[in-house]
Amino acid sequence: MQNVTDEGDAMKRIRWCIIGAGGIADRRAIPALLEDDQNEIAAVMDRVPEVAEEVAKKYGVARWFSDEEEMLRAVDCDAVYIATPVFCHKAQALLCLKYDRHVFIEKPLSMTEKEGIEIVDAFKKAGKKMMVGYMMRYHNLHRKAAEIIKDGGIGKINLVRMQFSCWYPEIEGAWRQNKALSGGGCIMDLAVHCMDLFTCLTDDWIDQCHAFYGTKTFQYEVEDSAIISFVSKGGILGHIDVNFNVPDAAIASKVEILGTAGSLVAEGTLGQEERGMLKYIYAPQGDYEAQQSASVANAKEFIGEESNVYLKQFRAFNEMLLSEADYSNAERALKIQALCDQIYQK
Repeated sequence: MQNVTDEGDAMKRIRWCIIGAGGIADRRAIPALLEDDQNEIAAVMDRVPEVAEEVAKKYGVARWFSDEEEMLRAVDCDAVYIATPVFCHKAQALLCLKYDRHVFIEKPLSMTEKEGIEIVDAFKKAGKKMMVGYMMRYHNLHRKAAEIIKDGGIGKINLVRMQFSCWYPEIEGAWRQNKALSGGGCIMDLAVHCMDLFTCLTDDWIDQCHAFYGTKTFQYEVEDSAIISFVSKGGILGHIDVNFNVPDAAIASKVEILGTAGSLVAEGTLGQEERGMLKYIYAPQGDYEAQQSASVANAKEFIGEESNVYLKQFRAFNEMLLSEADYSNAERALKIQALCDQIYQK
C-alpha cells in the first residue's frame, strides 16, 4: 500500500475504496470526496453488482466489485469509506484493518458498545487511523456557536435542547427499519448526531440519560419517536427529541443553548446540508425583574455558508492521515454507543 506522505511530508493524493456504494455514498460522500483534488476514488463496491457498476460509471471510477475482500485484495488504496448497514460495520472495519487500510466509517460506529470497543482497540493496536461520520460538528453555524460559548458569550450553560426529525414511512427492504440490521430507529439514526453535537458545542460529555421511545405511527419494529433527557458531566441539563414521523416541511430542526448571560438558537442546521440560521442574544441581567415585562433582546444573526459538511469532514480526516496526529473521533463515537446501549437496555 502506498503511503499518504513522502519525505518532507509533502502532500499526496489519497486513494479511496468505497464499501457500500449506494445510498449516502452516492448522494453525498462520493461527490464530496471528488470535490477535492486531493482525493481519488480507486474502486467502489456494493453487494448489488448493478449498483456498484452504475455508481462507478456515474463518477468515472475504473473498477467496481460486489465483494469487499476481493476489492481490498485487488486494489491499492490508502483509506476505505464504509457506508453500509450498521450490522456490517465491525466485520468490514476489521477486514480493512487486515489489509492495512485507514477507515472512515459512517455513523453510528457499531451495533453496540461492545462491538465498538473491539473495533477501536484493534485500530489502536494496529496503529491505523479511523474516523466516524458525525459531520454536523463541521457546520459553520455550529462552529460559530461553539466559539461564542468558549469565549463566555452566553455565560454558564444551564440547558441545551435539540430537536431533529424527518419523515421516514415504511419502505420495503429499508435496513434502518429492521432492528437486526440497524440496531435501532430514530435514536441510532438521529439522536446520535445530537449527542455528538452536544460535545462539540459545550466541550462536555453526556453522563446520564433517560429516554421514552416507541413506534407510534408506523408498523416497523424500530422506534419512530423518542425523547431523551440527560445531564452532562459538567452539570448541564439537556433534552433531545427525535422523530421519524414528522413531515420534513413541517418542522424546523432546532438547537437551543441557554446560559446565564444569553442564548444561542440555531434553526435548520441539523441535516445533510450547511443551511439555516444562528441567532445569538447577549443579555446579562443583574437584579430580579419582578414584573417580568422585559421584551426579548435583539439577536445577532449568522447565516449558513451553504458549503459541504461532508467535504469538511473528509478534509479533517485527510489532515489526520497526512500528519503525525493520532487524533480520532472514534473514542467519542464509542461513548455515544454506550449511551445508546444505556437507553435501549432500560
